[in-house]
Amino acid sequence: MTDVNYFLFYLINGVWTNPVLDLCMTFLSLINDYGLVWLVLLAVLAALGGRTGRWAALVGLVGLVVGSISSEVLKNLVMQPRPFLSLSEVRLLVSPPSSYSFPSVNVTYAFAASSGASLAARRLLGRVPRWGWGFSALAAAISYSRVYVGVHYPGDVLGGALLGLFVGWLAAFIVDRLDKHEAFRRPISPR
Repeated sequence: MTDVNYFLFYLINGVWTNPVLDLCMTFLSLINDYGLVWLVLLAVLAALGGRTGRWAALVGLVGLVVGSISSEVLKNLVMQPRPFLSLSEVRLLVSPPSSYSFPSVNVTYAFAASSGASLAARRLLGRVPRWGWGFSALAAAISYSRVYVGVHYPGDVLGGALLGLFVGWLAAFIVDRLDKHEAFRRPISPR
């Protein structure tokens, strides 16, 4: 698996490159730092999406927080060095992170926020809304950017995506159960 990881890393980071992609991938990687893009998207969703948007934003936020924490814990257990520390000839396009590599925290919370919000909306609407597919596409693009800019191996991204999908599903499941629980229902005011 390690040889495939290195091969794919060099292919994405060193072969499939051009100046326009350098700018786009650097931008995607930077807007995802600290979950900024997801916080903005979830806030817009909560403000403009009605009841469905508010529930979806809540689940996305829970996914983002739980995804960040769980991936940080796992990262500090695995302690895998970053590609730019382990390999030669790495094109590093962003400031070098000081944490370990596996799993990618950025990818974990991107997939946790996007899948959690999308699954919550699907439960309420009976389908994934268009914005849900857009969230998924953005999470995938951000994932690719993390390898492209030289800070993660493809395996780090895959691990982060799988963990994020699980966390997003779990957040949607838990909030769905809370929504159905009597103690969390809004009391009906007498008229």
